[in-house]
Amino acid sequence: MISKKDAKSYSIIPQEINSVKVALQQMELIKENQEMKLETLHTDFLNRELVAIEKKEAIKHLKEKVESQNYELAKYDLLYITEYSAQYKYYKAVVESPISQEAINLVKLIQEHQYTGIVVYPNAVHWNPVQRPQQIMMDLAKRGFLCFFCDSSQSVDIHKEHEKLYIVSNQSHLLQALQNFHVLVMNTWLMQNAWTEHLPHKTIWYDVLDRVDFFSFYDKGMLAAHYQNLYEADIVTYSAQALSEYIYKREDALYLPNAVKIEDFDMTNHELVMPEDLLTIIDGNSKIIGYYGAIEEWFDTELVSKLANHKNVKIVLIGHCGLSELELPENVYLLGSKPYSELSRYTSYFDAMIIPFLVNDLTNAVSPVKFFEYCAIGKPIISTPIAEVLQYEGPGITLVNTSEFSSLDPTFWNLNSKGIRHLQNIANENQWKNRTSTILDFMEKSPSFLPVLANKKDEKNEVNVFAATFLDYEGGNYYSGGAERYLVDLHEVCVELGLKLNIYQYGDFSWYRKYKDIDVYSLGHESLCMDEFTMDNLLSFSRRFDYMAKGRSMLNIYSAFFQSYPNIAHPSIGISHGVAWDSPHSQFEDGFQFWNLNEKYIQSADQLQKLVSVDTNTANWFQTVSYETSLKIETIPNYVDQNEFFPVQREGDDKIRIVYPRRLYRPRGLYITLDIVDRILNDYPNVEFHFVGKGFPEDLQAIYDKMEQWAGRIYCYHSEPEDMHLVYKNSDIVLIPTLYSEGTSLSCLEACATGNTVIATRVGGLTDIIIDHYNGLLIHPDKESLEEAVRICLDNPEKMKKFGENAIEVSKAFNKDIWKKRWKTVVKDVLQNHGVEWVPKSENDLKTQTIEITIGSEIEKSEWLPYVTDCLKQGMTVFIRSTLKPEMNLSFERIQWLPLEAEVYFVPDKVKKFV
Repeated sequence: MISKKDAKSYSIIPQEINSVKVALQQMELIKENQEMKLETLHTDFLNRELVAIEKKEAIKHLKEKVESQNYELAKYDLLYITEYSAQYKYYKAVVESPISQEAINLVKLIQEHQYTGIVVYPNAVHWNPVQRPQQIMMDLAKRGFLCFFCDSSQSVDIHKEHEKLYIVSNQSHLLQALQNFHVLVMNTWLMQNAWTEHLPHKTIWYDVLDRVDFFSFYDKGMLAAHYQNLYEADIVTYSAQALSEYIYKREDALYLPNAVKIEDFDMTNHELVMPEDLLTIIDGNSKIIGYYGAIEEWFDTELVSKLANHKNVKIVLIGHCGLSELELPENVYLLGSKPYSELSRYTSYFDAMIIPFLVNDLTNAVSPVKFFEYCAIGKPIISTPIAEVLQYEGPGITLVNTSEFSSLDPTFWNLNSKGIRHLQNIANENQWKNRTSTILDFMEKSPSFLPVLANKKDEKNEVNVFAATFLDYEGGNYYSGGAERYLVDLHEVCVELGLKLNIYQYGDFSWYRKYKDIDVYSLGHESLCMDEFTMDNLLSFSRRFDYMAKGRSMLNIYSAFFQSYPNIAHPSIGISHGVAWDSPHSQFEDGFQFWNLNEKYIQSADQLQKLVSVDTNTANWFQTVSYETSLKIETIPNYVDQNEFFPVQREGDDKIRIVYPRRLYRPRGLYITLDIVDRILNDYPNVEFHFVGKGFPEDLQAIYDKMEQWAGRIYCYHSEPEDMHLVYKNSDIVLIPTLYSEGTSLSCLEACATGNTVIATRVGGLTDIIIDHYNGLLIHPDKESLEEAVRICLDNPEKMKKFGENAIEVSKAFNKDIWKKRWKTVVKDVLQNHGVEWVPKSENDLKTQTIEITIGSEIEKSEWLPYVTDCLKQGMTVFIRSTLKPEMNLSFERIQWLPLEAEVYFVPDKVKKFV
């Protein structure tokens, strides 16, 4: 692992960061934080249900641990926090930067694989010598996991070591590439946290391999970070029994000693050529005692020297030597480091193996990988009685105390059948494949492992849409406004082209929902939500979509075209649903103020490959500020399905129904409508007002107040899009009193197609639909004009009739079939111009297979968890309804937790209940 002497080679910080000046600048911050760290740390983790311990007891324990080591910590007070802070800031800057081409290449590589889950080992040790993390990663890759081992010493960015196993030299690129995947992170060194903390979706496996005070950068801060890591990790394992001291009160931690990959040391199946540097050592007369591994402060040079005093004995040491002063007899040979793959060539010429470790607290907390490998080699073993070897004492293993040792028994060199069997049994029972099975079985008993299995597999035919909202920020409520209905129909266009449309939107956490056959994903996560509607927040969501789209999307559509600012993924199409920036804030003192507010609209349109506008208003606006940009705009007006929206003869009453079929809020003219209802209802006894749509509580309350005043004459309700035709067929006058942010309104077109009299303001794209006093009335956006127009209609039934007849004729120019045909042409042209080819898929092939699982409150997880795990492994998307309240980070893509009462907008393919 990373010893203190190796610290410099693993620092990514420029040399000056470790200067005295920088250290002194951070001193005040450290003084403040250091005193608070223990209390804050324990406040964080003691409240977790995972550890049922008394707060005072835990704090006392940790303080005792820290204070008992003050003699060693005093000179290291700045080590961990200085290095960690610098690395943390570095990686923070990485994920706030545009995605690199190298990261995009990694995303593409991920998409090329079918995998069970993604596993990462962040930069800590080099690939060679191969130790525990490498062995586990290799075996996980064999079992279908896509594994990335980070090693900064590699000369190439990414190297394929085995099938589904890659060595990455620059983990900054990998960090960007994994922003939208859920990852199992194997953590063995606390400095890895500086990288890991910037992964939004992860399951942490904290694998404790050594005493904390063994590592580089060790000080009080690192010890405190260890305890925080210990209690926040999802999975905790440890390699030696003595390390239980460092697993304080983590009762679910798993003892997982090291092991061996036997086939790597099988010398019977291939010819092993003697290495050149052994040619002068092997003489046929001497016995060779071999060792491989690090030669550091724990190395027992006295024992090696005593063994070297034996007649006709030579000792060969393989590995990096970190000791500055090393005096050994002439018959002890240091050969330096060798690749793991070469070890069997050397050990085949050894007569015995040795583990010459000093016996102390450090080595008693180590499970030597080499011990199990020595057993597989099948040569006699000499070892000092360190704890993890002591438990395997038996034939073929000679334990020696250095101070008492004088000579080897002559029978030592002759390994009898009992010794051979004993070593073979140890090797067979301690194989890496068994360890991997143990840890996977252990992990699969924890719900926190489910998201690791839940990454969705992207199809080549995917069109990804970036929208502000389709559902609400928690994924529960469908916003049935025009922009949402537009995407529903755009999904229909894509299906007819053999493409799959997904929607990505703002959200408060990482949820996934379905609306009919449309997959809807939140880009939010635990550290990114919509609590604040700030530019910084919006830019963070924009970057999240950019990271997701590049390398994954065949086509990217920005539902509001300006959401492509400042990041854009090509091929790209932006949609303008009207000039949405014509709000009351549009008051400019000078050109600079105008530019500052409108820069993102102009730049967004300029960088898009195609901009589709639903009205001519947008194109005209751009022609005044960016003429060249306006030439890439194609106007495809909104539409109406005349097979669904058509006039009918209404019978049965003499009521006049005035319908407001919009989102119930101020920009759509809600309050100027409410301002006129009293006078209209008072003067026209046969009139009713119907407010049809969704709104925020405060807006709904304003309507409810009027309903209470005019019981039976004002109604407020929501109608699903597929039922809106019934609303229009039972209405007489439809109000579209928009104040700002309007395109060619779907509501307006649907009202026209059903023969209603339409009163609309002269805002946005409404002027493309309504010709004043021909197929409706076009008015100034204020309450006086609205009231006057309503009275004109109510007082002139014949005029209303004529308006309705003409509205039907005008609506024919906005036929949905025309709209679909033009959109298909745009999609094909953009893909063709970008060199994208695709094979259309059938509608069934584009659907996501789903299962809804209900879990009763009394059901143990051992009953339902294996079933959920199997469903995820089969590629299904699992929606769990339960009274349980798991943390938000347990929902990710194909695994979603829902309250029992949650509303959903699809029918699952399969239902399962555990009650």
